[in-house]
Amino acid sequence: MPAHYDAIIIGTGQSGKPLAVALAKSGWKTAVIEREHVGGTCVNVGCTPTKTMVASARIAYLAHRAANYGVNAGDVSVDMAKVHARKKAIVESFRKGGQDRLEKTPNLELIFGVARFKDNRTVEVRLNGGGTREMTTDKIVINTGGAPALPPMPGLSEVRPLNSSTIMELQALPEHLLCWAEATSASSSPRCSAASAAASPSFIVMTG
Repeated sequence: MPAHYDAIIIGTGQSGKPLAVALAKSGWKTAVIEREHVGGTCVNVGCTPTKTMVASARIAYLAHRAANYGVNAGDVSVDMAKVHARKKAIVESFRKGGQDRLEKTPNLELIFGVARFKDNRTVEVRLNGGGTREMTTDKIVINTGGAPALPPMPGLSEVRPLNSSTIMELQALPEHLLCWAEATSASSSPRCSAASAAASPSFIVMTG
């Protein structure tokens, strides 16, 4: 027989997680279902990693301009692998903090899997660890997430487009982007010819 909950919340994003905790603390038997990582779009592929990498870019920018302020900083370079590692560590810390809070809240059960409706009061979860579970409730909340999508443009898949998720996993800048950045900078001499930059495949960056 399916277990019954006072409330079932699907998704652990910026509204699902605090709502689940608030309901559980109010005495409701609550289940919260997450497909992959606690924290939703913001923590995992949105606000947190973006701001972390922007902070690194800001430091690099200021270091390049150090001489304008009478500071001799020497040659400035960016280690994208270390930028990525820092971003990853911060995301994992935020994610773990959110997961720990859910798992330690009384009356609250965190379930990892993919949820689907069997009817208007029954949810079936395909568990990440294998098997399925059914549960019933009179209150279901869907905390929808976000995902980038490629527009239907001919040839787009051939140019290896980056989206708002995959760009966060770069550990080195593609050569043609370095060429473009240097060619458009008034303070540097481009290492690449315009022809070589133009011959490289273009990348498209899209937000989720």
